[in-house]
Amino acid sequence: MSDLESLSREELIVLAQRQDAQITLLATQLAELMEKFEQQAAELARLQHLLSRNSGNSSMPPSKDDGPGRATPRKERRAKPSGRAKGKQPGASGTALRWREGDELDDRQDRYPEGTCDCGADLSAAMDLGVSDRYQQHEIPLVSVSV
Repeated sequence: MSDLESLSREELIVLAQRQDAQITLLATQLAELMEKFEQQAAELARLQHLLSRNSGNSSMPPSKDDGPGRATPRKERRAKPSGRAKGKQPGASGTALRWREGDELDDRQDRYPEGTCDCGADLSAAMDLGVSDRYQQHEIPLVSVSV
């Protein structure tokens, strides 16, 4: 025989009331714990999101990538390396602007010193020592509208 069968009706009512009060208390505690759990789960998700940010997936500077707990961004390779350097290859045509000489020139101007030197001597009687400087200038003609 169990202990409950030996109890009177009044004792069973008191026992049921105590159990009902205990169930109500436990249900209240469970609801509070569930609410606290949901808050902590939301906070954990927010912190994991903040830790997952790096310079590759947010506007953070690369200097912040090596912080504690942070995953370094994966560098993605866009193409297979060909073994050649980037940009124009050495020896390819058009690596420099070729000087135009003689008949190729559209205009040639000889320039001689004019005026006076810093010492006050007249430069018109100065001796020509040859070419000391030269340059090419490419002019793009102005475009005008005609109606």
